[in-house]
Amino acid sequence: MYYPGLEGKNVLLIGGHSNLGQHVTWHFAESGANIVIGARDLDRAEKVAERARELGAGKVSVVSVDATDWSSVANAIAATRAMGSIDILYHGVAWDILSHFLDLDPQLWDKIYEQNFKSVLTAYKIVLPIMIEQKGGCVITMSSVMGRKPTPIEPVYGALKAGLIHLAQTLALDVGKHGVRINVVAPGGTPPADLSEVSANSCFRGFMGDMEQFKAVEQELAAEVPLRRLGRPEDVSHAVLYLASPVTGGMQTGQVIGVDGGVWMPK
Repeated sequence: MYYPGLEGKNVLLIGGHSNLGQHVTWHFAESGANIVIGARDLDRAEKVAERARELGAGKVSVVSVDATDWSSVANAIAATRAMGSIDILYHGVAWDILSHFLDLDPQLWDKIYEQNFKSVLTAYKIVLPIMIEQKGGCVITMSSVMGRKPTPIEPVYGALKAGLIHLAQTLALDVGKHGVRINVVAPGGTPPADLSEVSANSCFRGFMGDMEQFKAVEQELAAEVPLRRLGRPEDVSHAVLYLASPVTGGMQTGQVIGVDGGVWMPK
């Protein structure tokens, strides 16, 4: 689907190669943007990039990125700036394991923090001064319905996703005067169709190890959603593109779009 105002824009997609992120990449491609996919799983990223070229993207490239590593993120941002500017940053990296807090191995705390929060801090710290200097730019990060509605099976992840909303809104207040917009998309449960749709590092490889059990959990979760279904990845990518487009999202900053079927209804 085409979104206006994105033709020729330079977009860096950190995590733009797996489940949700690949659909974001493909919608940017359909809108004529220049695309840089930052990923650890380069084989998967190249497949997504090839499809992006077929869909009509301008320039498309893939760079190796460890989203928790400063120099790696800086290199990806530099690769995007080499096209002239970095107009849009999409950050879609996330990782978790389903567990109640008292059962969660403390040795996993750092990984959950680094993947879900430190990675975003790093990207903000590097890209925002550049966008301020450019006098414009757009950042879209991914929170979760778990960051808006407490859920016992994702306690640390949910807390960090709530923190991402607070951080985005605080930074949006700071940088808006420079023409920089920061927004957040908060999906609900949005599983891939199958494991061919995710990267080698995706937490869905753990979640979907027992497909019979996974499908049963899907049905239980869907029954709790007012729309009675879980999300599709393209549902989420449309929200991202809406915020990214200067036509549809140009007056949006510090906003959170939930794509959760009504699980969280702000009051």
